[in-house]
Amino acid sequence: MDDKISIKQIKDFQLAGLFDLIRNVYLNAQFMSDDFDRKFPGIVQFDDYYKNILRQPGSFVLGAFNNQDAVGYLSVEANPAANLSHTASLNMGVVEAYRGKGVGRQLLKAAIEKARSEAIIEIIYLMVRADHFGAIKLYTTSGFKELARLEKDTKINNEYFDGILMRRFV
Repeated sequence: MDDKISIKQIKDFQLAGLFDLIRNVYLNAQFMSDDFDRKFPGIVQFDDYYKNILRQPGSFVLGAFNNQDAVGYLSVEANPAANLSHTASLNMGVVEAYRGKGVGRQLLKAAIEKARSEAIIEIIYLMVRADHFGAIKLYTTSGFKELARLEKDTKINNEYFDGILMRRFV
């Protein structure tokens, strides 16, 4: 694990830096299920999306930093439905050069601790592709359990991939 990594909550984030980080992860990771540039045609849409997430009680974004360089992110997005507001979805990514070095584990640990201390979110859900073995191992060893396997959940260039829905009680 890289000793220089620090985990910080991103509130009044530098928008361009977060945009560049998450875009980098999406464009350089084969396991992301969405097209970043289609989801966020520009920085304004990205800004709106994350500001809306952060307005929801229990939602937060964490960043992993090596000195001043952002090398990973994790978002916990609380469900806005009244009777599901105790649940949230998790999304995370780490830049390629830092994968496999404990950054994801640090982000997950910090997220679980933050969710536990806030006592708003009780259950965190995530989706992962079934062939993303490194991520599945990380999530499983961090206390997430498989709930369902979604056959042919993701389609990329006429090739199908199963998805796994996982959950962890905070």
